[in-house]
Amino acid sequence: MSQRLQSIFFFLSALLFALLLFMPLVEFDGESNILILNLFGVESGIPDGVMPFSKWFSLPMLVLGITAMLLGGYLAMGLFRAVKLVQFVKLHKFARINIIVIVAWIALTFAFYIPTIGKSVVGLYDTIYKVGAFLPLASLLLSVAAAAGLKKDIKKVRATDRLR
Repeated sequence: MSQRLQSIFFFLSALLFALLLFMPLVEFDGESNILILNLFGVESGIPDGVMPFSKWFSLPMLVLGITAMLLGGYLAMGLFRAVKLVQFVKLHKFARINIIVIVAWIALTFAFYIPTIGKSVVGLYDTIYKVGAFLPLASLLLSVAAAAGLKKDIKKVRATDRLR
């Protein structure tokens, strides 16, 4: 069975979201201010710059990011111990939930946070997407590949159970 490969994919997916805790997502350059969006909120790139958003503004983004990271870690550890069909089916359900959480994070960030912050910057002339903006997309691809492999493993276990 290839469950070890899927556990590596889920671990890498969780690791990418963990790296997101330390990386900026987007930088907005304006006439009088520079705003930087990261997982913990919006920071001013200028010392003593005016902050148009509160510290609670990006809390949903942070909660979804930590949830995706924890689910990916749980799936990576759970696949090493999975032997029975019931365990594989349970992990596949969690894998689908993990994919939904990652898609929700991407949708929330790119459809709400980035346009909202972009509108608040006076004289916005440049929006620079940093490496952190692409990590969730890679995490989504890894999670989808791992879930597809997990589904193949479920089919293998069912076929083996029929032979017994």
